[in-house]
Amino acid sequence: MKALIFNDKLKELAEYGKDLGYDTYHVTNSDIKSGNYPNDVDIICGGMEFKLLNREKLKEFKNLKYIFLYSVGIDYMDFEYIKEKGIILCNNHGAYSEPIAEWIVYNILQIEKQNKKYLEQQKHHIWKRLEGTGTLYDKHALFLGTGAIAKETLVRLKPFVKTITGVNTSGRKVEGFDEIVKNEDLEKVLPKMDYVVSFLPTTEKTYKSLDSKFFANMKKGSSFINISRGTVVDEEALFDALKSNHLKAAALDVVFKEPLDEKSKLWDLENIYITPHTSDASEDFLRRRARSAAENLKRLKEKEELINIVDFEKGY
Repeated sequence: MKALIFNDKLKELAEYGKDLGYDTYHVTNSDIKSGNYPNDVDIICGGMEFKLLNREKLKEFKNLKYIFLYSVGIDYMDFEYIKEKGIILCNNHGAYSEPIAEWIVYNILQIEKQNKKYLEQQKHHIWKRLEGTGTLYDKHALFLGTGAIAKETLVRLKPFVKTITGVNTSGRKVEGFDEIVKNEDLEKVLPKMDYVVSFLPTTEKTYKSLDSKFFANMKKGSSFINISRGTVVDEEALFDALKSNHLKAAALDVVFKEPLDEKSKLWDLENIYITPHTSDASEDFLRRRARSAAENLKRLKEKEELINIVDFEKGY
């Protein structure tokens, strides 16, 4: 079988595929843009590089049977075409859970300890004790989603807070959570929570679902954290909730349209922390990036069940 390996820095994945017995081709972004790649392959391993391939270019891959992604999110893919052609799509579920979980805890601590203000004081050589510094002790957190990243966050955040409640579609129990509620019961628990963390994927149901009603229902003085997808948030509603100080603060690693427009009103809010979609960053990032693709290349060769197959009906 032939495998195309996208990404300038993942030559080792191509070598690994070759060692497994595949005919592998390592393709850089420049190659993709210029069309310098074979299109008779059975497998493509890639991530955001797929944005460089429109549907017409994807149609050129007549033998394509498998796509192994480097990302967890799939909303940038031509979902309908892949489904129509019966191509098996696998994402990189769970690969970035630990660093993202650390980012969440780090930002909740930043919010409570007023880190933004202290860094600004340090910049201007100001020695001043600020009032209103908070603590995580005796606080309640709500996770919108109970998947792999949420579970890793649970392990790291639980020693700091009093309770962690999870929300999922079925209300199924998940080990470690103090309580699990169904999506339809969200409004009952939301007003009690000090921190709300979104792990939601982008689907028809979640698109802009965190709207003005949602933020108004959050506890006054609570904080919102989003590491999932910016498209689940109505940013105008979030801005209003932060500007009015109904929400204490927000930490965003994702926004509705990336990169965030330099003229966006969000930049200038004093009670927001923004990072450029880097919560997954770590010293072993390249290994994590290739993890599921490497495992599935191995499993496919050994005729074993693939991991992280995307459910087209659920959309993740």
